[in-house]
Amino acid sequence: MTYKFLLSIIFLFMFFGGQVMAQEEAEPAETATLNRVVFSLGYTWIPQADDLDEAESDGGFFVPAIGFDYFRKVHERWEVGLMWDWELEHYIIRDENLERERSMLFALIANYELMEHWSVFGGGGIELEKHENLPVIRIGTEYSVEMGQQWEFIPSFALDIKKGYNTWNLAVGFCKRF
Repeated sequence: MTYKFLLSIIFLFMFFGGQVMAQEEAEPAETATLNRVVFSLGYTWIPQADDLDEAESDGGFFVPAIGFDYFRKVHERWEVGLMWDWELEHYIIRDENLERERSMLFALIANYELMEHWSVFGGGGIELEKHENLPVIRIGTEYSVEMGQQWEFIPSFALDIKKGYNTWNLAVGFCKRF
C-alpha cells in the first residue's frame, strides 16, 4: 500500500467513527521509535575569548564546532542521552588567562518535549582539553522539522556554563530516529 492510500483509509475511519474506529484500535499499533542520533554543525560564541593568531579584541570569538548526540526515550515526553561537541579552534579566555585548544565537551542530558517538535534540555558534563578540563552545565532548546522516513532537521540553541566563562552554541543537526 502507498502512503497516500493509508492516509485516505485513516481519514475515512476517523470520519465515519464509531465501529470503524473501534476496529482500527484492535489492530496492532505501529512500533514507536525509542532512539535517535543527531549529527550537527554549528558555531560557539565565546564573549570573553580572543583568537591567538590576531591582536587582542573585546568583541568575542566564534568557534566552529561539530557535534554528535544520542538520546533514548524513557517516557512519553522524556529522553536521556549524551551530547558530544568538538570545538575546532585554538583561543584564549581573556580574564581567566585560560588557553583552549580543540576542546571536547561531553554532557549527560535530560530532554523534555514541551510540545510536538519543540523541546528543552539540560544536564552536566565535562569539557576535556589538554591545558585544563572544566566542569560544564548545559541548558538549551531545539526544534525538530520532520523530513520523512524517520529523518529530522534540528536547529538548536544552548548555553554552556563553565568555570570563569559561559558560551552560547547555535547549531543545525540532522537526526535519524530508530
